[in-house]
Amino acid sequence: MSDEQTGAPTSGNLQFERAERATGATGADCAVCKQPITTSYYEINGHVTCQRCRSRIIAERDRGTSGTRFATALGLGLLAAAAGAGIYYAVAAATGSEYAIVAIVVGLLVGSAVRKGSNRRGGWRYQALAMSLTYSAIVVTYIPQIIKAVTERRASVINEGAPTVDSVHAAPKRIGVGGVLLGLGALFLLAAALPILAGIGNIIGLFIIGIALYEAWRLNKAIPLRITGPYQVSAPPAAPA
Repeated sequence: MSDEQTGAPTSGNLQFERAERATGATGADCAVCKQPITTSYYEINGHVTCQRCRSRIIAERDRGTSGTRFATALGLGLLAAAAGAGIYYAVAAATGSEYAIVAIVVGLLVGSAVRKGSNRRGGWRYQALAMSLTYSAIVVTYIPQIIKAVTERRASVINEGAPTVDSVHAAPKRIGVGGVLLGLGALFLLAAALPILAGIGNIIGLFIIGIALYEAWRLNKAIPLRITGPYQVSAPPAAPA
């Protein structure tokens, strides 16, 4: 009997990316629970696994539905992105400089969170989600700088010209919810474009952001899960007469 599935299991410390063929010898231990196997066993990507651990791995992997797994991955990813953006901005505020290498930490945080939320299944959907959240967490930290630059520019323009009577007594315009959302959207789009608009002047920053996106993508790569068996444990050799 054999069983082939896709996605990564969530139990134990197995490195399922590296297949190591089992020998089937007597006295083999389960690669997950480390308990000795005396009767039959399965192989998960070449690793000896007992019946109980095999069942648990499959149950954990298939827990929930596709929609709930994606929603959980999105929720955890958003939390990690917010934390990453906070770290990125805090480092910049504390040091007075931007350390682009912190972006790699953001990629690792977000990628790991999305992977956990997806039950480590991986795949292009989760890779795209992790990369999008990582990039958003990085560029959103530019928004305070943009607001500061716009405010200073507006103040300088006002100071250059003498205010008129009409401008002094004019009532400020009220901005509705739609206007606020539109302004926030425009700010985010401008922030998202800044690393690219900087061009060659920000080549190192772009390179490090690329590494951060790669880490988020790598952590959510789909790993084929191949389960075969059951196999019988070899009988011990007969004692010499």
